[in-house]
Amino acid sequence: MQPRGRETTSGDRRSGSGFCVRPYRGADRDGVRRLAADDEFERPRLLARYPKWGDYRADGLSRFYDLEPESCFVAEAGGDVVGNLLGTIDARLAEEREETFTRALRRRRMLRGAYGMPLFLTPVMRTNRAPRLSEPPPIDPALYPAELHIGVDRAWRGRGVGHALVEAFETCLQSRGVPGYRVFASSYHADGVRFFRSLGLEELGTFEWRLHDGVEWKAVTEHVFVRNLRL
Repeated sequence: MQPRGRETTSGDRRSGSGFCVRPYRGADRDGVRRLAADDEFERPRLLARYPKWGDYRADGLSRFYDLEPESCFVAEAGGDVVGNLLGTIDARLAEEREETFTRALRRRRMLRGAYGMPLFLTPVMRTNRAPRLSEPPPIDPALYPAELHIGVDRAWRGRGVGHALVEAFETCLQSRGVPGYRVFASSYHADGVRFFRSLGLEELGTFEWRLHDGVEWKAVTEHVFVRNLRL
């Protein structure tokens, strides 16, 4: 982990590297959505062809920043959001919200034309219907109830932003008595896999699935990491 930054009276954590990490605020919503919409790794060719795919992706993560903002953090530099960590203290509840809140939100926005002609849904549905090639390792929900999603602006990678965001999230979880968290990293985002390994997280195992990226099928290895905060 990176050394702890200097904390201000507002709760901001100054890194000494040109950015600060602080709790998410409502005014950060557009910046967080911008990062969520930038599909650099999963389906970049789909985003290039259908820009509204980015809005659909950002809506998919709104269950974190809209429904559980107290578990989210941003890295700010020069007034801009350059990184974010979208967290939850209960991954199972977040999954339920995906089935309820997220689906309803996307349906409403689709009816209002927010996604244009959503032809990008074809590869998404094909992926969702494809069976897993192997099963994920079991995760103890009592020991690792929390979960996180992290994104960092391309220009700010390698400067400690991700480490500082995770540190802030871990401090938050410990203050709330949460024993640990899990995180998933896909093989198409090799830098993400290396990042979580660099944090010293325990790797429970992997499972295999297939992704249709809008052009072709890709084999994906999903890495499952956990951190026990009570050790």
